[in-house]
Amino acid sequence: MTDWIGVALRFGVYADLLLLFGLAVYPLYAASPSRPFGDRLMIAGLAGLGLLLSNLSFLQMVASMSSATITGIGRETFDFVLFETPPGAAFLWRTAALATAFVAALLQSAKIRSPVVTLGAGVALGTLAWTGHAVVTEGAAGTIHRLADGLHLLAAGAWLGALAVLVTLLFARIEDDQSVAAARSALAGFAVAGSIIVALIVATGLINVWMIVGVEGALRLPTTLYGQLLIAKLVLFAAMLGLAAANRWRLTPRLASGDAGGASGGVRALRGSIALETSAAMLILALVAWLGTLSPQPTI
Repeated sequence: MTDWIGVALRFGVYADLLLLFGLAVYPLYAASPSRPFGDRLMIAGLAGLGLLLSNLSFLQMVASMSSATITGIGRETFDFVLFETPPGAAFLWRTAALATAFVAALLQSAKIRSPVVTLGAGVALGTLAWTGHAVVTEGAAGTIHRLADGLHLLAAGAWLGALAVLVTLLFARIEDDQSVAAARSALAGFAVAGSIIVALIVATGLINVWMIVGVEGALRLPTTLYGQLLIAKLVLFAAMLGLAAANRWRLTPRLASGDAGGASGGVRALRGSIALETSAAMLILALVAWLGTLSPQPTI
């Protein structure tokens, strides 16, 4: 039976940490971000929410492992999972990293705040690689698997953060040349970085699938629930790639065709495309949260 509470909490943790890292890292690669997405209260809020959701998710995982409720978890069981298992170690690292990001987000100095928040958010996001299927792979292969999974998460976070920036810019009032230029600058700033991010997601995704299911398992994907959900995830990712390509090569150039009035058609088209891309990303996160609770092996 699916633990839907656990799935919902996993979704919340993934969405929060991906967005936290994505917004923190965005100013580091964007050519000229039109808005400062290093707002201290927003970043601190995401870090604090990440701490809350991570704690709830960890308690729910321990409760599920011990077939108990959260309030019925025994001290010995809790201590064993926390101090003797990879998910427990990952939780401790995640807690420390999020606490660091939270404190750093409140600092006045942007020169200190930005890199510390980005590092803390990146470490917190990377620890999720030690809570999924990658954790069961042993030896050198396990190290490669977890590193690939961590890079996969960081690249996905960068993409989601950029989408959040674009949604905010495109759905704000665009009524003059300056606002059109701001939207165009954000889209252009993500162009090169977006290609690198996509390449990382594809490469690390292939490594993850190969490590989890192997060649023979890949042929059986349509026959299992895990495989069907994974296929749905890949279809949604392909749709995101198609939308991103249309944004870069067809829709963004339309913003340079004139003033705000002349570019209004391009803005509307971009709004629709970015909204669809963001919706696909949220569906992928929901599938990832569900997939993490399922065995990739067929049920006998």
